[in-house]
Amino acid sequence: MLEIGFLEDIFNIPQYWKSRKYNQPNNWLQTWLTREIQALTQEEDVDIIVHHIFGVVKPLWTSREQKSHINAPEKKQEEFKMSVSEAARPFLGARTDRFVYEIQLFLASGLNIEAYDAVYIQRLGWSSPGENTEVSQNELVDRTTVIPYLYIFDGDSDGNE
Repeated sequence: MLEIGFLEDIFNIPQYWKSRKYNQPNNWLQTWLTREIQALTQEEDVDIIVHHIFGVVKPLWTSREQKSHINAPEKKQEEFKMSVSEAARPFLGARTDRFVYEIQLFLASGLNIEAYDAVYIQRLGWSSPGENTEVSQNELVDRTTVIPYLYIFDGDSDGNE
């Protein structure tokens, strides 16, 4: 199973919150949410779920610290995690915490979906489509590939048993 934190040396989540980059809209988030929720739920039509979760995230970009009790970045991050968790849990079950972490990684990256995926794939040790995959035997011996554990195939993963 992929460990949480395997991309934090590249995409710094705490720095994202401390630098208040959450005030900057991410033009690709809605598309990213759609793709991720489709993958997790194995459903094509996830528009209502995406709209619901995006509706929780979007106020970050418009509130501009209007609530004085949420000026600390750590408090803003905790509010974000709690709000997104509450919005996503009915649909994602046991996968919710990882999903919330992945949203933060994507937002902290500041990248579009293609660039984010390229970094993710590189870190996993996979090759991208169209990439030259000729590798010497020595490189194959030295390379360790991370294989993600896909919860969608685990019948017990939603904790409803």
